[in-house]
Amino acid sequence: MSYIRSMIKLCDDIIIPKKVQLQWLAAIALAKIGWFILFIVLRSDAWSLKTAAWGIALHPSESFGYFNPIEVYLRHGTYQGMCRMPGMIPFYLPFRLFMPQAHAQLILIIVQILFDILATWRLGILAGRIFQSLRATHFTWFLACISTFTVVRNNYLLSDSLCISLTILAVYDFSTFLIRRELKYLWLSAIGICLALFLRPVVLVLVPGLIILVLLAQGLTRSTLKAALVIALPTVLSLTAWTVRNKLTYDRYVVLVAPLGECQPQITPDFAAIRGWILASGGDYQPWAVGGESYWFFDSDQHLPMPFEKDDFTPGCDSTLLLSLKHDYHRLHSGLLSESDSLQLEKSIIDRGERIRESYIQTHPFRYHVLNKIKFTGMILFPHRIDDLPFPAFSEMNLIQKAIKVFSWLAIPAMSILSCLAICLWIFQRRWHLLLWMCLPMGLVFVHSYMGFVEQRYLASSYPFFMVLLAGLLAGIFASKKSKLPQL
Repeated sequence: MSYIRSMIKLCDDIIIPKKVQLQWLAAIALAKIGWFILFIVLRSDAWSLKTAAWGIALHPSESFGYFNPIEVYLRHGTYQGMCRMPGMIPFYLPFRLFMPQAHAQLILIIVQILFDILATWRLGILAGRIFQSLRATHFTWFLACISTFTVVRNNYLLSDSLCISLTILAVYDFSTFLIRRELKYLWLSAIGICLALFLRPVVLVLVPGLIILVLLAQGLTRSTLKAALVIALPTVLSLTAWTVRNKLTYDRYVVLVAPLGECQPQITPDFAAIRGWILASGGDYQPWAVGGESYWFFDSDQHLPMPFEKDDFTPGCDSTLLLSLKHDYHRLHSGLLSESDSLQLEKSIIDRGERIRESYIQTHPFRYHVLNKIKFTGMILFPHRIDDLPFPAFSEMNLIQKAIKVFSWLAIPAMSILSCLAICLWIFQRRWHLLLWMCLPMGLVFVHSYMGFVEQRYLASSYPFFMVLLAGLLAGIFASKKSKLPQL
């Protein structure tokens, strides 16, 4: 352990002139507010019926799950449901107590923007600490100002924006602890991580991640064990209280959230059985992703080309069975069958879906356990489209909208490619501390890859840290080129 500690210094303090920090803080604020306004001005007319708070805040269907339990709490004094963890309460309830819902949601949007500005500012300082480079700080701030992938979350009444900001602030406080060795910063980090995971449960993976980093930075000592306890304690206590509440209220042990089938009405048992096979075979589980496996199954168009290859088939599953399964699924939901016929057909679909899933796992165990997880990782890091920009269809966009859409679509794979190149470079250079920092955002990606959840917004929590690592890579390249210039 002492050898590892001698090889690894995770970060160190760096002096950034106050004037430079304030100038960049102003630039960050202008960029974030500018993007926010631009996404309102350029918004598709189709969003006009889905907005709240005077047309400022985007209110998709998922917003209901975050805000309705709080509204129920205000009316009846109890928080209902297990589908969403109550992470919005400390940010929304204090305003909702004193003003109407639309006004409180407008204030929440402002809070999201302010947190994003602060988190981005801290993100640049974190980059400087990790790479010991002012260039890395400047590159991080610049990349964050021009990026649309995370800033568009500020326009939505969802948990994503606050979760991203809290995660950044928590990791920044963690770096401050590593430099100053003062427990108050570790407490701030631990509480921030706890709040973030109650907004998006996947953040739970960062708790053991930070504990491992402390262990590597300090070695196995009494102070390290104390630090690990501090990191874990807010999360353990909060999850325990949430689990006990679920047991007392619903007589069930639910640690994070209830299964998706309970929380989303469209995930019927027959839907879940078919999607189980799609996930097992490495397909795209998003029914709205045009051209994907789920889209083929759950869209009613009978003339779509089948997106499956021969390698996806097994002795228990071929194209004829899949066509029959699709036909029966849409017949079941046509509303034309009697209750007894519907129940019988539903059972048949579930049985066939589960059978072909098991057949795939037994026939292709290596693909199921390894190759398909790698495929999901690629689908997250290198998407074929860009989601969440509130624009119309590409054919209906104006020139500005098209430019933003194309830039946003190119930015994600470019970031992923450069991050992979950075990993290879740092392995060659034996810069282990940089690889350890890389494990935090990649850990979030791998969890979603393991589950097969490839929605783009699941990449958003990792994306700012990819920007940090890319900024460090660019700073190193510029420093290397400058050192090779002839001295006059």
